[in-house]
Amino acid sequence: MTSRKMSFFEFWRSKKERGALLEAANQLRLRPSQQRRLLGDSGVRAALQNTRMASLLPPVGRDVFRRFTQGHEDEEMRGSRKKNKEVLEKDGLKPASELEAGKPLPFFYGDPPPKLLNTPLEELDPYYQSQETFITLSKGNIIHRFNAEPACYLLSVSSPLRTAAIKILNHSLFSLFIIVTILINCVFMTMHDPPAWIKTAEYVFIAIYTFETLIKVMGRGFCVGKFTFLRDPWNWLDVVVIGTAYLAEFVHFGKLSVLSTVPRVLKLIPLTSGLRMTVGALVQSVKRLAGIIVLMVFVLSVFAVVSMQLFMGSLRQKCIMALWTWSTPTFGSDTTPDYDDSGNEATAFDFREFIMNETNHYYLPGQLDALLCGNSSDAGVCPEGFRCIRGGGNPTYGYTNYDSFGWSLLTMFRLMTQDFWENLVMLTLRAKGKSYLIFFMLVVFPGCFCLLSLFLAVVTMTSSEWEEPSIAEAKRNQEEFRQIVQALKTREEEEQAAGRADVSEKQDGETKTSHEEEHAEESGDDRRSCPPCCSILADLFLKWNCCGCWRWLKQWLNAFVMNPFFDLGIVICLIINIIFIAMVHYPMSVDFEMHLSVAHLVFTAIFTAEMVLKLVAMDPYGYFQVSWHIFDSIIVFLALLELAVADVEGLSVLLRVFRLARWWPSFHTYLKIIWSSLRALKNLILLLIIMVFIFTMSGMQLFQKDYKDCVCRIAQDCELPRWHMNDFFNTFLLIARIFSGQWIETLWDCMEVSGQATCLIFFMMVVVIVNLLMLNLFLTLLLASFNSDNLVGPEEKRKNNMHIAVSRVHRAVKTWILDHSCTLQGKKKNVNLDHAAVDSQEEDRKDNLALSSLTAEQRVPIASAETDFEVKMPENEEKEKKCDGVQKHLDVQQDADSKDHKGNTPEDCCGDKCYRCCPFLDIDTSQGGGRVWSNFRRSCFFIVRNKYFELFIIFIILLSSLALVFEDIHLPQHQVLKMVVETADQVFTYLFLLEMLLKWIGYGLKKYFTDAWCWLDFLILDVFLVCLMANMFGFSQWGAIQSLRTLRALGPLRALSRFQGSRVVVEVLVFSIPFMIDAVLVLNVIWLFFSIAGVDLFAGKFEYCFNETAEEYFLADAVDNKSDCIALIMMNMTEVRWKNVKLNYDNVLNGFQSLMHLAASADLMDLRYAAADSRQVESQPVYEANQYTSLYFIFFSISSFFSLNFLIRAIINSLQRDKFGGKYVFMTEEQQKFSKAAKTKFFRRPQTPVPRPQSLCRARLFDLLTSVYFEVFMVVLICLNMVPLIVETNDDSWKKEEILYWFRFLFINIFIIEFILKITAFGWRYFTDGWNIFDFLLVICSIISVFFADIIERYMFTSALWPTLRLVRIVRILHLSCARDIRKLLVAFMMSLPALFNICLVFLVIMFTFSILGMFNFPYVTKGAGIDDMYNFETFWSSLTCMFMTSTSTGWFGFLLPIMNTPPDCDPWMEHPGLTVRGDCGNEPTGTIFFTTYVILTFVLVLHLYIVVVLQAFSSEDIEVLCDDDLRRFYKTWRKFDPEDSQFIQYSKLSDFCDALRHPLRIPKPNTIKLIHMDLPLFPGDKIHCVDVFATLATQVLDDSEELGTLKARMEEVVTANSPKVSNEPISSTLQRKQEEVAAKVIQRAYRKHLQHGDTEETAVQSGDSGGGALV
Repeated sequence: MTSRKMSFFEFWRSKKERGALLEAANQLRLRPSQQRRLLGDSGVRAALQNTRMASLLPPVGRDVFRRFTQGHEDEEMRGSRKKNKEVLEKDGLKPASELEAGKPLPFFYGDPPPKLLNTPLEELDPYYQSQETFITLSKGNIIHRFNAEPACYLLSVSSPLRTAAIKILNHSLFSLFIIVTILINCVFMTMHDPPAWIKTAEYVFIAIYTFETLIKVMGRGFCVGKFTFLRDPWNWLDVVVIGTAYLAEFVHFGKLSVLSTVPRVLKLIPLTSGLRMTVGALVQSVKRLAGIIVLMVFVLSVFAVVSMQLFMGSLRQKCIMALWTWSTPTFGSDTTPDYDDSGNEATAFDFREFIMNETNHYYLPGQLDALLCGNSSDAGVCPEGFRCIRGGGNPTYGYTNYDSFGWSLLTMFRLMTQDFWENLVMLTLRAKGKSYLIFFMLVVFPGCFCLLSLFLAVVTMTSSEWEEPSIAEAKRNQEEFRQIVQALKTREEEEQAAGRADVSEKQDGETKTSHEEEHAEESGDDRRSCPPCCSILADLFLKWNCCGCWRWLKQWLNAFVMNPFFDLGIVICLIINIIFIAMVHYPMSVDFEMHLSVAHLVFTAIFTAEMVLKLVAMDPYGYFQVSWHIFDSIIVFLALLELAVADVEGLSVLLRVFRLARWWPSFHTYLKIIWSSLRALKNLILLLIIMVFIFTMSGMQLFQKDYKDCVCRIAQDCELPRWHMNDFFNTFLLIARIFSGQWIETLWDCMEVSGQATCLIFFMMVVVIVNLLMLNLFLTLLLASFNSDNLVGPEEKRKNNMHIAVSRVHRAVKTWILDHSCTLQGKKKNVNLDHAAVDSQEEDRKDNLALSSLTAEQRVPIASAETDFEVKMPENEEKEKKCDGVQKHLDVQQDADSKDHKGNTPEDCCGDKCYRCCPFLDIDTSQGGGRVWSNFRRSCFFIVRNKYFELFIIFIILLSSLALVFEDIHLPQHQVLKMVVETADQVFTYLFLLEMLLKWIGYGLKKYFTDAWCWLDFLILDVFLVCLMANMFGFSQWGAIQSLRTLRALGPLRALSRFQGSRVVVEVLVFSIPFMIDAVLVLNVIWLFFSIAGVDLFAGKFEYCFNETAEEYFLADAVDNKSDCIALIMMNMTEVRWKNVKLNYDNVLNGFQSLMHLAASADLMDLRYAAADSRQVESQPVYEANQYTSLYFIFFSISSFFSLNFLIRAIINSLQRDKFGGKYVFMTEEQQKFSKAAKTKFFRRPQTPVPRPQSLCRARLFDLLTSVYFEVFMVVLICLNMVPLIVETNDDSWKKEEILYWFRFLFINIFIIEFILKITAFGWRYFTDGWNIFDFLLVICSIISVFFADIIERYMFTSALWPTLRLVRIVRILHLSCARDIRKLLVAFMMSLPALFNICLVFLVIMFTFSILGMFNFPYVTKGAGIDDMYNFETFWSSLTCMFMTSTSTGWFGFLLPIMNTPPDCDPWMEHPGLTVRGDCGNEPTGTIFFTTYVILTFVLVLHLYIVVVLQAFSSEDIEVLCDDDLRRFYKTWRKFDPEDSQFIQYSKLSDFCDALRHPLRIPKPNTIKLIHMDLPLFPGDKIHCVDVFATLATQVLDDSEELGTLKARMEEVVTANSPKVSNEPISSTLQRKQEEVAAKVIQRAYRKHLQHGDTEETAVQSGDSGGGALV
């Protein structure tokens, strides 16, 4: 049977069931009576003898938990151990997974007596019962396994010293003591300048760690035997800690002291079993990542070599001062003659020294690196007086370059992680030209996106398997529990049916007693939640029942506070309070601030009154039973405390935002996700925290001294920069910055102060491990079973009080509108109104009835849900089904009759209402003018439906979009081009108008205006028509018309409706909008909380006094606050300005803008620096004066982590609906067929082998070329072929270049020889294999690149691309069998290509549209920040470059900053030569909306891109491939078990054989049950045939009978070629044999029982006879 793996959507939908299964499995318990019967009743044990747990239970009548007594072991016991050991070795029994060390005791054993805890006990696992081991049970029934041999050959199990050591080792207080010690030690590690007594504390820690190690050694033994101290790898940490601690007393480690501190922190992991399991799961997941990691390294290496060939040395091209009137000298000469102004030769000077001198380079203000330039037409240009020459070093201390393979590989890794990659693209394009943008487009999206998406897919599949062991164990436990309960029930029924009176009475009494005990246990469990003393105190103080008047008041207040409108009023007050909170801004007037203070007092009084009323109505006992009431009381207490304490305010106000979650299910779910993740994923979160602390401590210890001693290398003032590792907190901030994806800039500083090797190793480890942990945490949080619909509690699943109140208000408003509407229907309307009133009264009665049934003792004081349902009787359902069937049949028949008529006839032009209002429109189309009109409409209908008409419209859309490209700032200077563009615009507008008229006539107005795509065309055409009419009548210069003209950039959006793939993408996105709206609203509330907090923390604190002439801040000593700055301005110092940063928290809207920047961009430095330098309101910032404000941004990043998870959850919920719940999302039907065909081609079609030639020489050559060794040899040569490309550098000598040339020539000859040999051996069949054709083309290209390189470079393109063609040969590695997993990943990616193409098409249309919009709106914006002479919105290509770099949500704020400029930062009256436009100021609202919209759209599209790849990876995970390699490996393994080539092996060897196979045919042990169900034919002698085994195993992998038959036939050919065919016929099967064995055992058991029953009766008769004789 083929076991199909669940698809992603199936897995997503099963989360609720998996969560319920895990929760139910944790609650499995046997009652004491059931436990006694299970262990002491032989009948129950006989019923369970065929179950898995039977071997784990002790014999009947024997105690489960027995003390381990090694000293009294006799010879019989030893012989039994030896015999059991032999049986284990023979049967291959493995340890029971339920009884592994560190796991809790299985439920069917029950709880051990308290006196046996931490006491050596006999083994429960049959596997270890034959070995020298014993177990102990600690608190929580956790199993600990020990070696029974004397510890260190001295301490036996009965030794008091070892017994005490075991008790100490297993005690929870000992583990807690060690954990506290490690935590205190970690606190001491963080000290920057430790005090003198720290040495004494270190000695104390060493003593404690030594004591711990001695306890472990005495309890477990040192190294001899299993489960000893050194046999556990985690205990090696203790050895390292103690060894380094004692060694540090004699040797100074320096930077290597990290080897002593890191193991101490890692000791926290083995002290918690959950952390150990989490680390083990992560290690196993890394093994699955091996294939994708290899693929990533391979692809990045290829990209590195290609970029090295294209851009080597280009980043050294700088603008250098020009001192010559002649052309640029050659770079090879070191000394070049200089010339004076008259042209005479002057003294010689060192040209290389001149170009290397940084004082001769051109620097932009505020930049540390010289301005790059290029010599191509689209590259960067130098200012006057400077020339572009290659000289000096590379940017960023020389670390950003393509001059060698290593640096190029680092650059590509930076590009893949998208860290500051826009700066890399800008530098490269400035040096090489904008045309190379295509290279980065190909690298970023098809290249790096492919790698990241596949990596994400693999990690997602790995994360989804984390719960599989727990799920399997839960299912197994539930099945065991069901079997036990069934066996107990069956046994009880048998005993009750015995019919003996005395025994029955006795059993009835026992049953009654057991039932009473069980009832007492259950009732005791219920009462256990509250101790007796607490119950007395609760009844006395928390339940207020004083007198009758008080109870009447409570009842009245209870009805009042539980009324739905009471909750509605509270919600309204909350919303108004939040609005008042959001109105806080800077600067505020005194009156406004006073009004806000009064409002704060009013709302505090309202919520305090709410709490008091509920306390009185429900009593404190009932009030505090609800968790939301506890939260409300805390907020009220904090508000009252803030009123009592001066200068403390804001916390209670902020927490009121979260009160909305009580009545908002989605918000409640979001908070529950966070809380549930902290509980369910606590181990993964703790591991992440431990790794952060380890990296922080390691960074501080490794680089602290270097940052202090070598700071002048990275700071001109020799002061520590903002990001350094000189102390613990700053190192923590730097590690947190790496968490957010920014690591390259801090790596540059680290390499400059501490060297390249150490920094690269440290940062790469941090980046890889941190990203892996974060990705696992994110996906586990997304896919975990708790994160499902069961997070929404019952109070959220039904309507709460607020929903009931809103529904009543809605009905009342609806009734009022109907009452006051026009009475056109008279009496009929009154009847409907009466019915509506009756329904309203009935629903109100239900609500009041539900509300009146509530009491103060109930836990959730809300009204019950309003449910509208209809009771259906069975006969009504049958009638409805019949009616539905008849109606469906009639509809199908009617559709079939009118299909042709509807397909060829246009629909009615207008709707029914239109015809009723205007009857003259309804004309007779059967005669006269109506007939002519009908024929004309039919003609138009056929025209618009013709495919050539659609192709013509697509062509016109593309031409009109192309015409928009030319409307840049240079168009007015080219009059001819301007006239052509204007004429083309008019022609395209008329054509689109004609298209619309034809569709109006052909389709009709009704159909046209009911289609959303037609509405899009209509609105865009309206814009073009208005602009055309404005040009014709001379109104084009009006401001409104100018703004409307920019909307012509939306014209390319019409292309979306013309392609079916893009239509599918847009429809899916539109379909998911309703599901995302609720999530987006929740996220806005979270942002509102952080925005309000930001206003409270930073409002008015980001302003500063700035010297615009010197372009520097004033120091706080000179200008302390705004008053001092204003005083300088009043002194006529025009260069002084009091400014504010563009991103600030002066009000809530600005706070939202800042949070948008933080969430959508990795560049949060400006905000973080402004916050860190802030002091008080209107005070001059001071460098790092308020450093701990960085925690605000860290908390927001954490919230963004959960917010993104919540948003993706909403998207997946929308995609998994029935409409889009298949595997092929975002694909058309044709594309789905392509994806299935690709799957069939690459997974299901084995290649036909080339026949072996008859000629002896060709046959031997054929055997050589088809052998595995030759394939491996060629792969090695292909890898060596990369070496000449890798070792190239920018500074190679001519001798090295010559050597590399001959190496390349050698490899070309080798590959030519390979081609000649294969064409000789294979003949014409060489070209039947795609890989051979691929190799042949590469050989031809290599030959051309050697002999015709100069000609091609001169007349076609650069020769730098030719060496990269040799890299393509490495793709042949994928042909090897070891690359199966990589091929599988690539095919999964290829299967998603149609969906990716559709999304990318929409992505490109949006990028193109926004590029035109940017060119129309911001062409004249002043230069600054990210906008300069190359990257701007003046031309289409420049605008497209900016949009491309913004598409990954990075760097977009650099383009927005200049657009936000206002005077005096820009000049609104600046003249542009040759243009009528004035000013270089932007429009802040327009720019903010423009970039925000684009970032959101691209983010959603990129998110869907990743989701598509993950879906396809899941869908292809259940597909395996069998090829010739699998067949050969199978037969090779078979020959090991069948050395005589008889084609048969013994059936007893099948288990070992299946376990020895390789994936995917392998069936690992234990596999007995699976092999039995395979039902293999048995031949005489209990033998099985190899072909039958292979065919049966192949069915486990394949579900294609055709391919299975092909593989079976090929297997028979291989077997026949090696041994003659055997004609034996099978005599039985494995399943039949097992059934016979089971039947025989049943017969034997029944026969034995019959004999025992006969012996019992005979004994009874004899005893009766003897008794009778005595009486006589």
